[in-house]
Amino acid sequence: MAIIGLSKPYYATYSATGSAVSYTSGGVLGKATEANIEIETSEDNNLYADNGIAETDRQFTGGTLTLSTDDLSQEVSKAILGLKEEALDTIEGITDEDVKELIYDETQQTPYLGVGFIIKKVRGGVTMWRGVVLTKIMFSIPSDSATTQGESIEWQVPELSATVMRDDSATHMWKREATFTTEAQAEAYIKDRLNITAGVGG
Repeated sequence: MAIIGLSKPYYATYSATGSAVSYTSGGVLGKATEANIEIETSEDNNLYADNGIAETDRQFTGGTLTLSTDDLSQEVSKAILGLKEEALDTIEGITDEDVKELIYDETQQTPYLGVGFIIKKVRGGVTMWRGVVLTKIMFSIPSDSATTQGESIEWQVPELSATVMRDDSATHMWKREATFTTEAQAEAYIKDRLNITAGVGG
């Protein structure tokens, strides 16, 4: 099955009471341009018997998600990085109304989130959509990078990096996924798993 596309990145705020995991305040991160999940596992733990390996064990220990979108809005930055937002005082030369500034300081409390996105694939000439949900992650503050405009536009998109963790459910899940025959079904699956209302995104 060859991967040919990526779409619909969603997020929701994670919380857990005991082993009961829940999500609130979900939304769309932007329009997806690239996603990469790198998984870390424990070293092989081999049982030798009759002069050979009889059993082995290797388990998930963590991972990193790198996700790029077409834009990282102020609203999304505030939600996924735990930033505070303050109204601007009157500044000479500024005429835009209702502009607020994001504050990065020691009061920042980055939340745990669940994230999901859709991977478009082709298998045997048939297009399929794979809904992927990472159940518990935390984003790092993204780097700022920009290149001046030249004779032709060089498209530059924000890149987010997150730590992937096990959640607090009874089996300590870290990823869940399902593959569908339509993108709409994959999107509905992600919204259900992240408890996002049907009207969000689309």
